[in-house]
Amino acid sequence: MAVGNDQRVATSQGEAAEAPPTFVRPKQSAIIRYGKRLRDPVNRWFQRQSLIDTSAIVPPAQVPGLAQMQPHWRAIQSEAEALLSSREKIPPFGKISPDHRRIASGPQWKSFFFEGYGFRSEANRQTCPQTAALIDQVPGLVVAFYSIMAGDAHVPRHRGLTKAWLNCHLPLIVPRAAGRCEMQVGEETVRWTEGKWLVFDETHPHEVWNETGEPRVVLMLQVRRPMKRAGRLAASTLYHGIKRTSFVQDVRHALGA
Repeated sequence: MAVGNDQRVATSQGEAAEAPPTFVRPKQSAIIRYGKRLRDPVNRWFQRQSLIDTSAIVPPAQVPGLAQMQPHWRAIQSEAEALLSSREKIPPFGKISPDHRRIASGPQWKSFFFEGYGFRSEANRQTCPQTAALIDQVPGLVVAFYSIMAGDAHVPRHRGLTKAWLNCHLPLIVPRAAGRCEMQVGEETVRWTEGKWLVFDETHPHEVWNETGEPRVVLMLQVRRPMKRAGRLAASTLYHGIKRTSFVQDVRHALGA
C-alpha cells in the first residue's frame, strides 16, 4: 500500500516543505519469485522461437501494427497533451502497480492506463477515444498506457520478466531543454524522437533518465513477440498465468477495470 513520507525537506528560503510521497513494494507472490528464477532458461528458449530480430533494440517494422498506427501519432499526442493540464490527477505508476515500486517509488513517473492483460479502463478510454481506437488495432496487445515522466525522474537499472513481449514506445512529448533525457538498454544509449517508434526487449537491463525539468510522454505498448507456433502457445499460457497473479490484479483493482 502507499506509505506517506512525513519527513520534511528544507527549501532555498529555509522553510520546511513536505517531501514527495514514497511507495513501498509489497512482498512479491511465490509464483512471481519462482518465475523470476526460471526466466533466463525460459527466455533462451523464447529467443530460439522468435521470428524477428532478437537484439536489445528491435526494428519497429518487424512488429505488426506499429507502422499502421504511426501516421496517427499527432492525434494521440493531442489527447496526451490535454491530460497534462491536470496531470496531478494522474496516478503515479508505483501507486497503480505495487510490484514496480522498486523502480517507481515516487510521484515522478505517472501512468494513464488503457488496458492490461485484457482488462480495460473504460473511463480512460472515453477520455482519449482516438488513442483507444488505435490501440485496439494493434495485434497481440498485452499492456497499453501513457508513460509520463517528470523532468526530475530516474528509473534505476532493471530488467523485465519475459522475451515473449516487446516494449514499444511511441514518443509524444520529448523535452528540448538541456539535460539528459535518454534510456540505456544493455550497453546502448538511445533517445526518443517524437512520432518515431522505439522498440526494445525489456529482458536486457535498462535505465531511464529525464533531467531536463520538462515532462517526457510516450505511449507505451507491450505486445507479443512474433514467434513460431510452439512459442506462441507457450506465450499464451504465460499470459493467462500472469493475468491471475497480484502483478496484474493489483493494477486492475486500482483502475476499477
